[in-house]
Parts: sequence; structure tokens; C-alpha cells
Amino acid sequence: MNDEETATLMVYTGGMSRSSALIIAAVLTLLIVGVFAYWGLGGLIHPPAVVQEPLSTMRQPLAAIEVPPGWTQIDTKQGFSFFAPPGTRFRQLPGTDSFLGEITGQTFVLQYDFGFYSNDLSEAKNNPDYSEETMSVDGRSGLVRMATLSEAEGWPYFIGLYIQQAVFHSEYPGRWAALEIHGTVAGPQDRATVEQIFQSIRFDKSVAKNTK
Repeated sequence: MNDEETATLMVYTGGMSRSSALIIAAVLTLLIVGVFAYWGLGGLIHPPAVVQEPLSTMRQPLAAIEVPPGWTQIDTKQGFSFFAPPGTRFRQLPGTDSFLGEITGQTFVLQYDFGFYSNDLSEAKNNPDYSEETMSVDGRSGLVRMATLSEAEGWPYFIGLYIQQAVFHSEYPGRWAALEIHGTVAGPQDRATVEQIFQSIRFDKSVAKNTK
């Protein structure tokens, strides 16, 4: 074999080696992509069972409900219920990406938004007499905000509840549905009635499948 033939053979052999390396690299890439795709899509289509109820280590002890005499329980049919004074009226409101409703009593008017994009009511800080306090609601940590509205067409005494992590949505791992209820009362003393309504809220066990 002369020098020219030897050089030709070396080039040919080297080319085969590079082709083999490229093939092996391509196969490994496909395997890695396939594994990530399988586990990624599998996590979305079949969420692990443990994500359906991660509240066991986060919930506060469930306090007994002290319902005033004559109060009745109202089921919103939208994932939670509450107790309210006699004569309280409730109605669902149309919503696109969350559950909406209105609660009206003799001394209060409230509206709620239950979903992924509920307002945290932080704008209440811009009004006079603002205050806030934490509240345990059905084992969840909530924040109650109060203020006197600077510009109000009706009653100026504002009160609102925001629960950031109300329900863990099993169909969307890592996402929580929040609940906010806000409104106004006839007088400052009527906030105590609304706070009792807040504390009486109880979430349905099946809400994780129904919350939008």
C-alpha cells in the first residue's frame, strides 16, 4: 500500500468515526428529549396524588364555628358555604375565569371572587382609617382589610377578606385558587357581623375539581 492509498484510508476511517459519533449523539439527544417529554406531559395529564391535598402541613387547627342564633347556612354551589343572618340574600354572578357572587344583608353588601386571579384588596391601603388583621378560615390563613372609603356612593365602611391559598387545584399542579370577599357595611359596628360570616366559611372537599 503506497502513501497515497494510506492517506485515503485514514481519511475514510476518520469520516466513519465522525459519522458514528454524530449518530450516537443524535440517539442520546432523542432519548433525553423523550424522557423529559414523558415525565413533563405525564405530570400534567396525571398529577401525583399527593398534590391534591398538600394542606395537611399548612392548615391551622380548625376552630369550631360559633353561629349566632337564627343564622342559616348558605351553599353557594361554587365551592364553599357560609352562615349568615336571617334575611340575607345570595345570588351567583356571571364570571369568565372564576366564580362570582353577591351577598346582601340589612347592614352589609358583599361580593366575592373565587379563582386564580382574585384581587388581594391591597388598594384599600390608600384609604383613611386603614387596618388589617389575620384570620383563620377553615384552616386557611386569611387577611382581613378595613378602611373608610374616600369616595363612596353608598356606605363608606369597607371590609374585605383575602385568602391567597384557598384551594390547591389538582388539575394544575402548583396553582392555587384564591378567595376574596369585599364590600361595605352600614356602620363600623357592623363589621363584626361580616367577620362572623367570614369565619363561618367552609370549603367543599370537591372544590379542587370544580374551581376554574
